[in-house]
Amino acid sequence: MRFAMAAILTIATGVAATTAAPALTPAPFEGAWMSCDTYQGTEICEYKMLAQRGNRVCGVQRYFATNAYYEQRFVGTVKANVAHIEKICGDPGSETDTYCRGRGPEGAEKVGWQVTNRKLGLCNGRLFESSNLHPCAGASRLVGMPKVADPGEQGPEPEERAWLAACAAGNE
Repeated sequence: MRFAMAAILTIATGVAATTAAPALTPAPFEGAWMSCDTYQGTEICEYKMLAQRGNRVCGVQRYFATNAYYEQRFVGTVKANVAHIEKICGDPGSETDTYCRGRGPEGAEKVGWQVTNRKLGLCNGRLFESSNLHPCAGASRLVGMPKVADPGEQGPEPEERAWLAACAAGNE
């Protein structure tokens, strides 16, 4: 009888062990990265906030150039520690010349997604533009934006955060 009970318990615990939920794979491109500097006595903060589901990555970003902020949305694919950005839209500037749907001025000529081949790399906990498939090779520990827990009021507006969540779910 004891042998039968031991066999039943062994089988039951073996089944329980094999039906346990699989461990979630960490999503390295999930989160927010930000850097701030002082320009003409004013704090200027740039950010990228990304959501990653599997190998799909969606992001919103803001950068400062020629005395103005520029904001964009982008979608791409992750391979190892590199995010290959495939399409982008937003405020026309150095990153794109195509407004996002519903975000440009009335009568804008270019609206929708623009194809791009930009890459984002992760190295030493920092996010940066990369043309290299191995972004840590020769990279300084000070290159790129550091990851932040929450960009706070300097980060994306609620509308951009909502788009980010929808995009990550496949509804860009």
